[in-house]
Amino acid sequence: MENIDILRKLDKGQIDIDEAIALIKKRQKRKKTAKGRFLKINIRNGEKRFPVIIPLCLLNSGFLLSKAVIRLISKDKRNEKPDDIFRVLEKIDSRDIARLVDALRYSKPYPLVKVEEGSTFVDISII
Repeated sequence: MENIDILRKLDKGQIDIDEAIALIKKRQKRKKTAKGRFLKINIRNGEKRFPVIIPLCLLNSGFLLSKAVIRLISKDKRNEKPDDIFRVLEKIDSRDIARLVDALRYSKPYPLVKVEEGSTFVDISII
């Protein structure tokens, strides 16, 4: 029975509101949603290909680990690159990364980024 049929029965008085809610909830439980499980990154530079597949469950942990590791590098051993990375990582709240990963988990397989410039091609998608 479709939701519209349930609402019509409710409108005609054939069922009460509690029955209608129960029927609609029962229908919702049957639906299975597709979930993204991996972040797939394909990089092609000329003839070289670099495919990378990262489980979404590791993204949040990887982010937190990178923040911890960059802090362990003493300031006198850093050059420009780690300092830039450190400044960027410090500005990103770990709760925002957790929310982003949760949103990606509940999305269907979906292409996120496709960039092609000359012989370089980058494709990032949720699978």
